[in-house]
Amino acid sequence: MRVVGIDEWAWRKGTTYGTVIVDLERREVVDLLPDRATTSVAKWFSDHPEVEFVSRDRAGVYADGARQGAPQARQGADRFHLLMNFRETVARLFTAEGV
Repeated sequence: MRVVGIDEWAWRKGTTYGTVIVDLERREVVDLLPDRATTSVAKWFSDHPEVEFVSRDRAGVYADGARQGAPQARQGADRFHLLMNFRETVARLFTAEGV
């Protein structure tokens, strides 16, 4: 598995969250972690040195975990967050211009 996506999911909405890891080439869930802790994410990545790219949200937990456990992997924002970042940037631009 070369390309993975990582995000949180709710065991109990508003109280308990875990981490889901998806093989983005096969479009399959490959693992569910019981929490969203940097140490858990780093451990998972260190056990999977074949990962070359991590698609993630803006959460620092996932950025740090991937950096610690898979220093060889490149990281990037997932599609949802890329579009959200773009929308926020355009909104700031129009607000600053008074449009």
